[in-house]
Amino acid sequence: MVVGLVLITLLYCWALLWLAWGFARAGGVVGWGLAAAVAILLALTVWVIWREVLFGLNAARLAREYSSDGASGPTATDAADVKPAEPSCAVPRAEFDLAKAAIEQGTGESDWRAWFRLSLAYDALHDRRQARAAARRAIELHRAAR
Repeated sequence: MVVGLVLITLLYCWALLWLAWGFARAGGVVGWGLAAAVAILLALTVWVIWREVLFGLNAARLAREYSSDGASGPTATDAADVKPAEPSCAVPRAEFDLAKAAIEQGTGESDWRAWFRLSLAYDALHDRRQARAAARRAIELHRAAR
């Protein structure tokens, strides 16, 4: 799958370069302006894709380390107030509350595992924006700890 995505990206870059070359060959102010605009679009595309790939690789590395260490601390299934008869969102919500409490205790503020656990809890609640922010924080703390 990754090879396919890389090939699609390379094809997209080749097409943009070909388009920019065509505009540049046309000459004139408009041609060169369009060529520059397409080149800027290409540079932005490559930069955004590179950032996303690095984020994915770093998050995957953290996930491997997190799962090999074993989740530390209580989980939502250990919580006494979670019963099977509750709605399906109760377990992710309880896990989120536990993960948030672990960070607010003070020791979790600099622990990448606590932040990664929080990102997993946000993801389970379908809050992708906060999940990515917590994962970025976990990546920063993991880099600082090395």
